[in-house]
Amino acid sequence: MMTTQKLDHMLALHAKWLKGEKDGVRAKLDHADLTDADLRSRDLRSISFREADLRSADLREANLKDCNLSGADLRGANLDGAVLHEVDLSHADLRGAFLEGADLDGADIWRANLFGAVITPDKLHRVLGCVDPKKKTS
Repeated sequence: MMTTQKLDHMLALHAKWLKGEKDGVRAKLDHADLTDADLRSRDLRSISFREADLRSADLREANLKDCNLSGADLRGANLDGAVLHEVDLSHADLRGAFLEGADLDGADIWRANLFGAVITPDKLHRVLGCVDPKKKTS
């Protein structure tokens, strides 16, 4: 499991990278064990979390725009209020994740496991691109 100190250091360098500072480094957390990590309200834009273990992670209000979370284990993660614009969640395990207040505009959930995830039907329909038959025009 990654230590809080190491994670904080990586995210500090990532914050510099987001600002365009020369000593900044884009974070890459593929396959990282971030079980139970407290990432509340963090700016995590553009980080690769491919196949990372984020079980029970606290990602409330986190900005995950443009992140790669393909194949990530997000079972039981709290994503309430998280920004997930254009996030790749393909093949992610979201069983039991809390997504009710998450912004999923443009998210890719191809083959993601949403069994038991807490998400509003209208939000799920939007991310899936479903059309409300009551609103169809002939």
